[in-house]
Amino acid sequence: MCGAQKIARFLAFLSCILTTFACRSTSTMADAWPTPSSCKGRVLQASDMYAMDQAPTHTQWLVLSGRDEGDVIDLITTIDANHVVTIDEPQTRITKIQWRADGSCALISVDSVEQGTRSVFNPPLLMCDRELKCDAPLQSESPMQAVLIEGGAPRDSGTGTRTITMDGMSLITTPLGTFDCVVVSARLIGALSHATMECSVTTWIAPELGAIAERYSEKIKILGVFTKQFERVIVKLPKKL
Repeated sequence: MCGAQKIARFLAFLSCILTTFACRSTSTMADAWPTPSSCKGRVLQASDMYAMDQAPTHTQWLVLSGRDEGDVIDLITTIDANHVVTIDEPQTRITKIQWRADGSCALISVDSVEQGTRSVFNPPLLMCDRELKCDAPLQSESPMQAVLIEGGAPRDSGTGTRTITMDGMSLITTPLGTFDCVVVSARLIGALSHATMECSVTTWIAPELGAIAERYSEKIKILGVFTKQFERVIVKLPKKL
């Protein structure tokens, strides 16, 4: 195989590794949602943010636009005896989160099932302390490794850095109804040896329901020259009767 072919295959493989965090996009409904207002004095529990205490659950979400626009996706959440929460979007992505005794949670790994790759954080990357307070961003960092799902062979490594912030309150309407939501944004930067990945997610969290809407954007640069960008917005659907 010539050098150019090897480089092309390597670029394609790195693209597969870093598309672990799926693509998402903007929509007419989401564009109508107001800019978050002040959240001064508000405190959000991690359990409310990620609804870990509701597992096991099977929820459905509508893709408003972006990849798979108009499709309904399933999210299946389970928790095992070791307090590891698994969020499974069948045939697409599997996320494992460590639910800790102090009420905090941390990201263990994310599988991109379609591409056969896994992003591993060791030690797990802190997602949120027990509480998230307004105007008090939380930043965490952990070694990150990209491996094959089958066999675990390493393909790239570096550092993952995540920042989470409570942006404010926002009254939004979704298929579930109209709710005054806490708006939380998180940004993850994966700085690997051969690539960098930046993904940002904004989540609207309704009282007693947890997340009801999410906007996600992602940008990947491989070897400093190859760039991919994705966006998507999803909204939670009512339970089937």
